[in-house]
Amino acid sequence: MSNNQSVSFLIDATGIVLKYWFAMPQIKTKNYESISAFVGFSNFVKKFLELHKPKYICFAFDESLGTCFRNNIFRDYKANRPAAPNELKIQFSLCREFLDILGMRNFASKKYEADDIIYTLSRKNARENIQNIVITNDKDLYQVINTKDIWWNLSNKKLSYSDIERSLGFSLKYFPDFQALTGDPVDNIPGAPGIGKITATYLIKRYKTIDEIYRNFQSIKLVEKGKYSKVVDILIKNEKTIYMSKKLVTLNVINEIELNHVRMSPNHDKLAKFLDKVGVNRNTIKVWDRFLACQ
Repeated sequence: MSNNQSVSFLIDATGIVLKYWFAMPQIKTKNYESISAFVGFSNFVKKFLELHKPKYICFAFDESLGTCFRNNIFRDYKANRPAAPNELKIQFSLCREFLDILGMRNFASKKYEADDIIYTLSRKNARENIQNIVITNDKDLYQVINTKDIWWNLSNKKLSYSDIERSLGFSLKYFPDFQALTGDPVDNIPGAPGIGKITATYLIKRYKTIDEIYRNFQSIKLVEKGKYSKVVDILIKNEKTIYMSKKLVTLNVINEIELNHVRMSPNHDKLAKFLDKVGVNRNTIKVWDRFLACQ
């Protein structure tokens, strides 16, 4: 994997920063109240570059809470999530500046989410016969995975396209339809109240898509008696909400932003000055200098 020049690593950077924000003890410097999330993130980046030496790599950040186009579809989309505290916002900025200096492509948008950024790059890569390795804990990004791609979480669990399909019990291309039925409380997506994963899996395995479920509604009423009799009433009552939920969960291709994943050369001088500004110790600066000299 590390020497494969036809692999693109698409990284959910927000998830990684948040992991270290919650897991790392607070590290304070003369200029910053805390740099713990940044330190954890920078260590992750260093280890990742050492192991994989990627030619293609991109980090996607979320900056669209409350301003995403999905909020125009459903005002309360992700309304259950608190705004990031200022200390965390500062560390997100440090992480992006750090990646710029290292020559690592990174993107964020006020309109689109990190998932949309990763999805857009994955579609481009598929056309160019480049394998996507998506690094995230977010199962929403199952949508990104093509037949030769890998979904890889932060606990080092790797799932292929066929692995995911076996775990779901249906074709991966119907995953947005499944999510439209179940909803997603993490993102405040309503779905169909009363339809859980077991019932949704049954419906998707049998009817494939939301459109087919409603297109065959009369036969569903006749066939799905007894155990699933209440399901028909739920589907009737929540049709608009289910279709809205599908719009919310479906990832979008971004045309307004020129996205790229080609790794560039680092700026050694800027990196030393940046790390000094952040307040890391001199030994860490030397370690990074030696590391980049070998890249």
